Amino acid sequence: MLEKAVIFAANAHRGQKRKGTSMPYIVHPMEVAVIASGMTDDIEIISAAVLHDVVEDCDGYTFTQLEQEFGNKVASLVAMESEDKSRTWQERKQHTVDFLKNEATFEMKIIALADKLANIRSLKRDFQKVGDQLWLRFNEKDKRKQGWYYKNVLYGLQELSEYPAYEEYEQLVYDVFHDVL
Repeated sequence: MLEKAVIFAANAHRGQKRKGTSMPYIVHPMEVAVIASGMTDDIEIISAAVLHDVVEDCDGYTFTQLEQEFGNKVASLVAMESEDKSRTWQERKQHTVDFLKNEATFEMKIIALADKLANIRSLKRDFQKVGDQLWLRFNEKDKRKQGWYYKNVLYGLQELSEYPAYEEYEQLVYDVFHDVL
């Protein structure tokens, strides 16, 4: 299943680059899967980690298609990690924070932590290179709002605090946003 998910995600993300970089997009979901595999050996969770951005960020892919290819559990996990791009940045991020604090299962939190850790690793690398110019590449350019989001995700993921990935995420939130938190 994991091999099939990697091939599926690589095809879906073909030609995409990470925002503001020349890095092939597929590097991100692969990193998310590696991080998730450090917290679980559940192949469906790891497969969902690889696939987590396919419906949200790739044209022509649906949750129904993921369910047909990978089953209900994988499709449901991907759906829970996907944002509704028709909403504003603030609405999407508030929904994610509320979901993680109040509704997300342990399995969903593993994928969320893996995704957010991969994202903040990238933010720190890029921040060290370009400083506050980094925020100009995003729809939400206010570093304080970005910091609010990453800090509140941390609170929503406290159930995973015994994992090294959580500790790393917590440290990186401080490293990147200490001046605005």
